[in-house]
Amino acid sequence: MNDSLLFKQMMENVTESVYFKDLDSRFIAINKALAEKFGLDDPEEAVGKTDFDFFGDEHARAALEDEHEILKTKKPILNKVEKEDFRDSEQERWSSTSKFPLFNEQGELIGTYGISKDITLEKRYQERLKKSYDDFNKFSEQAPGLFYVFKQDPDGNTCLPFASRAINEIFELQPEDVEHSLKPIISRIHKADLRRTIMSVYIAVKKLRQWNHEFRMHLPGKGLRWVRGRAKPEMQPDGSVVGYGYVTDITHLKKANAENKRLRLQFQAILDTVPNLIFVKDYNGRFTMVNKAAAEFFGMSEEEMIGKNDIDLGVPEDRARVFIERDQRVIDEGKVELIDEDATTLPDGTEVWHQTIKVPFVQVDTHKKAALSIVTDITLRKNKENELNETLGIIGDQNKRLKNFAHIVSHNLRNHAGNISMLLSLYNSEETEEEREDLMDYLNQASERLNETIIDLNEIIDQQYKEADTLKEVNLGKTIGKIKEILTTEILKEQVSFVEDIDDSLCFTYNPAYLESIILNMLSNAIKYRHPDRKPEIRIKAYSEEGHYYLEIADNGLGIDMERNRDKLFGMYKTFHSNENSKGIGLFITRNQVESMGGTIEVESEVNKGTTFKIKLK
Repeated sequence: MNDSLLFKQMMENVTESVYFKDLDSRFIAINKALAEKFGLDDPEEAVGKTDFDFFGDEHARAALEDEHEILKTKKPILNKVEKEDFRDSEQERWSSTSKFPLFNEQGELIGTYGISKDITLEKRYQERLKKSYDDFNKFSEQAPGLFYVFKQDPDGNTCLPFASRAINEIFELQPEDVEHSLKPIISRIHKADLRRTIMSVYIAVKKLRQWNHEFRMHLPGKGLRWVRGRAKPEMQPDGSVVGYGYVTDITHLKKANAENKRLRLQFQAILDTVPNLIFVKDYNGRFTMVNKAAAEFFGMSEEEMIGKNDIDLGVPEDRARVFIERDQRVIDEGKVELIDEDATTLPDGTEVWHQTIKVPFVQVDTHKKAALSIVTDITLRKNKENELNETLGIIGDQNKRLKNFAHIVSHNLRNHAGNISMLLSLYNSEETEEEREDLMDYLNQASERLNETIIDLNEIIDQQYKEADTLKEVNLGKTIGKIKEILTTEILKEQVSFVEDIDDSLCFTYNPAYLESIILNMLSNAIKYRHPDRKPEIRIKAYSEEGHYYLEIADNGLGIDMERNRDKLFGMYKTFHSNENSKGIGLFITRNQVESMGGTIEVESEVNKGTTFKIKLK
């Protein structure tokens, strides 16, 4: 294939514009692509014409000057970007043209030639990109931070090919300072943060992780500043890593946080000196702040309690739900709420009482609504109230007993006094000495009965108040054994048998005199009111249950008709059998002794089968 054929094929098929010109800048030849560009049907139509025939004067003149320069210097002009304005078209086009000197076979300069590439689309893209860049810069000027594009090539070289103008505000640099290297920024990083910051960038790029880092800068003008940087690195097809990021100055936030922390620590120190339990909970019932007293109450450190709720602290779920509802009501309604009394049972079984004031509260750091609780321990006051109530109860019982006693005294002594007064009246009216002697015998008997009544009443008083405040450690089994020794004669005489279920180690604090009197009355009554047709058997059972101590004494004696006598069983001078030794004061004294020690006494009985006394001692 000869050279002319190759040249012809090239001129017909090359897509770039190709032309040849003589020394006067007239076209010698153009290829098919350029002919189409000029709007010619045949490339031959351009021969002999110049650029002024196709382009506007400005572009044609500039092209002519270039060709004169080439003819003069014999040096090419490479990749010159030109704006082309065609005479028959208003459409704007751009090209990149390389122009060369044209020589013949003898080496003589005979003209110029050139190759032109249409870059209109590329130019438009660049213009749009520039406009976007300008728009982005204008936007970034309004935003309080630096927008940037981070790039690291496969060799590890890093730079910011794009940085908004805010880089001057953040780093006191210009965008062009970081187009090829990050060294200007690195040189401003505080020495104490330098290694940590470089490692954070390295890890983010290496593992393509989100970069979110705070560090200090030492700037020439502003001095020490805090900044926060963010970026999301992404791997590119060519092996480079590109990330789009944002940097803001957070110095004011750091200062505000430091001041908040100082105030919070100061506030916390004040709260920790207060004996009240003080804490803050959010809307979901989580602790966001507690003082030392509250933490010690729950047996945890203040740090351990933050973020936990009542269920985490061992509070039953139903009770925790009540606490949350109270806090939410205070938050929603914005009103102070007072919980006057509330009991809590600690893990060791101790019951404590609190009074709580709940106040709407806005958290300083998050500005979220919460509930502030101020809890006062009122256990001591509550115990005093309970003690007072118990005392009032005891006084009430004592008053009842006093009324009963006064009634007995009034009734019995009035009967005796009336009897003696009548006998004296009769004595004075009798005329014979014999009749007077008979009346004197009656007077002696009445006097003896009066004396017996007074002795009985004294015994009641002595038993109620003698050693009433004496409390000692007592062993119930040993006390029962002691009473059995006192009753040895009666036990042997009546052949009494015992069935005992008593723990030898059963000990508690009690009034020893009261305990002996109670047991003595119970056992002596069981023997005294034995059944004549069988040997007496006494069953004794003692035990403790849920912190209380119980004594049960049962016999197989005469029994009591409970339907008739239940209401008057423990009354004074109430007897239920024909036993001549019965006075009806034993059970009266026993009940008073049991109740004065905070206990109770109950009776189950059936005639001719026996009686069981169930005593809760303490």
